Amino acid sequence: MPQQRICVIGGGPAGLAAALEGARLGLKVDLLERNRIGANIRCAEGFYDSLRLLGKPRAGLRFKVQEAVLKVQREYKVDCRKIDLWMIDRSEWQRSLADQAWEAGARILENMRVTVDTLRDLQREYDWIIDSSGVPSVTSLLYGFRDYYRRYGAVTAQYVVEGDFSKLGERLKFVLFPYYAGYYWIFPKGRDATGRETANVGIGYFPSKRGREKRGDILWEELNNVLEREKIEGKIIRRLGGLAPVKLREQLRYGNILLVGDAAGCASPLHGGGIDTAYVTGQLAARWIASSREYDFSHEVWRLLRRKLEVEERLCRLWERLDADTLDHFAGLIARDYRSIGIGWFATHIRMLLGNLGTGIRFRSGLLKGKW
Repeated sequence: MPQQRICVIGGGPAGLAAALEGARLGLKVDLLERNRIGANIRCAEGFYDSLRLLGKPRAGLRFKVQEAVLKVQREYKVDCRKIDLWMIDRSEWQRSLADQAWEAGARILENMRVTVDTLRDLQREYDWIIDSSGVPSVTSLLYGFRDYYRRYGAVTAQYVVEGDFSKLGERLKFVLFPYYAGYYWIFPKGRDATGRETANVGIGYFPSKRGREKRGDILWEELNNVLEREKIEGKIIRRLGGLAPVKLREQLRYGNILLVGDAAGCASPLHGGGIDTAYVTGQLAARWIASSREYDFSHEVWRLLRRKLEVEERLCRLWERLDADTLDHFAGLIARDYRSIGIGWFATHIRMLLGNLGTGIRFRSGLLKGKW
């Protein structure tokens, strides 16, 4: 039986995982990346292994996150020692994955832009195409669902700042907005090989935020306000933004094309992160192609992610109902700072707490064990 020819579009986490896994499984893999591997990274670079399938990153590791700062009105400390959460240099990590994929037999072709016309040609040339081209995916341009990503995308803006972040150390900071509007983050990266100390400082709004699509320059103004509020002084060395698709598509196969990663919409609806789910969906696509393909690909992806997404969606619906004061107390619950919450608050919110107890238990199990 001849080798199946696979074309992977995009050299991000999903595409590189697909190329690496496909080559290891004996598929003939070509990966097309529009830039250079590891260039133009648009990410806060927190690596959270939510399903406990990937383990510690083998390259680009900056530090294991031991603690996070969670704030609404008050600041809480969240113990992260048992959470599989690392800070990485994603550019370095992706270059390492590309090296592994190449060594396994995949061809890595950089500076290769894929258009709709190119995609049609690729459909005829290859047995299967794995689309990890991000948002909007090139498949969405061909099949007419480009607007899906804007409708279900969180909008983000981020600065990479060079400065002194020793006060945070190896901790990540999250500041939540009420009513599931969004949050801002400060993710220190420590020092790089040249001794430069940087942090990713960003802000994001979820699809439920009213007027979100009209923000434009206002989003950058609000990020500038974050720098002022947090007393962050330093040199802004990079400015980036975009959409994080936080709703997994029902249909993930179009003819001989499989959608993975951001193209599939598999970022978390709870926090917008998605390095791990991008990787595992890319890996799954390669395995599905190499297997008997007993079930539909969309079914397989949903079977893998459904329980996690169910819990996250329920928490999002709860978050939508929480004003700043109530959200602050829930942040205290996450941090297990019961003394700050007070018994009176528990008594007045007992019905809400009991109604969401099952979701809370599943969330904690997922957070600590990857069992959602």
